[in-house]
Parts: sequence; structure tokens; C-alpha cells
Amino acid sequence: MRRSNTFDLLPVELLHTLFTYFLAHEILLSFYNVSDHINAVLLTYSAYRVNFKSIRKIDFDLICRHIRADQIISLVLSDDKDTPGLSELFFSRFQIEQFTQLQSLTLIEIEFESMESIFRNFHQLNRLRSFSFNVELTRKKYPTRRDYYLNMFDQIDSLSFNAYTRVLPQLTHLYLNNGNVFRSIALSHLHHLKLDKCTPNELEIIFQNAPQLQSLDICLERKTQEIDIPLPSSQLTRLNLKIIGEYFHI
Repeated sequence: MRRSNTFDLLPVELLHTLFTYFLAHEILLSFYNVSDHINAVLLTYSAYRVNFKSIRKIDFDLICRHIRADQIISLVLSDDKDTPGLSELFFSRFQIEQFTQLQSLTLIEIEFESMESIFRNFHQLNRLRSFSFNVELTRKKYPTRRDYYLNMFDQIDSLSFNAYTRVLPQLTHLYLNNGNVFRSIALSHLHHLKLDKCTPNELEIIFQNAPQLQSLDICLERKTQEIDIPLPSSQLTRLNLKIIGEYFHI
């Protein structure tokens, strides 16, 4: 293929800037095979953002064929109802330790086998700065998946804690279902934290371990009619607080 067009006249830096407005599969669908020059630019581009949530199988295959793991800086993996079994298929083609430039990782209802593969090699993601792990344990809409996670919860908790001990200190952004992993982990670089479930004791530990925390979004559990909420760190500029229960006191 020796086609050329006006895109070939654009500087590579300008094309890279243009690509930042699109997800990986959108870039490939729009620009792949436009010309030899554009194909060469795509081959060297190193800031792809991949979102596999609700993705079509044809677009999934397109990404796996044309993008290397070390070209991806953001990755969303999902085994929810729209893409069941996707993570298993993904890890038949890639290994998590190949994503040497990965800065952001989001896991949505990942199957345990895939989760195990990720967490056992989690510490090799040296450039990771943002992590989101969503497991909807209380969801009633899909009882089979809920029961699956409840049965696996102890194993997930142990596996994730071992992985978090090595990775959480380097993160700036974090979203988890609960705060029970923070009891002995330094969060010296953490700026933004979201928790679906947290106790006052866990919140106090977070404030102690995360001196740079600027944004906090949590759902606080009320165990008694009264609840004492610890004061936030002096760096905190944004707080979104939901308290489960009718009676509380600050």
C-alpha cells in the first residue's frame, strides 16, 4: 500500500495530539490503512487508552492484532453482563507484566482466575498511578455473580491485600469497594480516593496514612446510633460523604 493523503503532511506530534481524543479502537477504525505513513505512526504511538467495557468482539480483536501491550497507558477490563469471559480471552493473548507503560488500570467484576493472574504480577506495573477495582458484592440483579464473589471473598481479600501492599504506595488515584486494606499501608502519594464502604476506624487510618489526600468520596457505615467522624487532613479540598443510617453525629 502506497497511498498518500493530506494526513501524511501533518507532523507526527500533531497526529499524536489528535489521537488523545479517541479510545484505541476508535483510532484504529478511523485511521488504520489510511496510508503507509499513518500506519507507521500508529505503530509507534505509545499512549493508547483501551476500554473493553461493553466493547464489540470485532473491535476487541482489532486492538489485540494491532496494538502492543507496551503501547497502552490506560486499560479497562470488564467481565460484566455485556462482556462475560472477556478477561480470560484477553489473558490468552497478553500477560499483565507486558504492560510496562500502564498508568491507569480499571477492573470491573473480573473473574477470579484473571484477578489472580493480575494481582500476582501487580508489582511489576511500576508506572501505575491510578487503580479502580469494582466488585459489586451486594448486587441483587445478578445473584449468580454475587454468590460467586461472596464464595471467593476470603481468597480475593488475601490476594488483593498482598498485591496492594506493594502497589498502593505509588498510586495517586484509587477506587475500591471497601477500606479494610489500609490498616498497614502507606499512601504517601495518594491524592484522590473513592470507597464504596468504609468504617470510621478505617477512615481515621486513611487520614493518618495519606497526608497528601486532596479528594475523598466515601460511604461511611454507621454501626451505632452515634458515629464519630475523624477530622480530615489539612490537604483535603473536596469531600463527598454518604453515611448509611439515620442517626449520626460529627
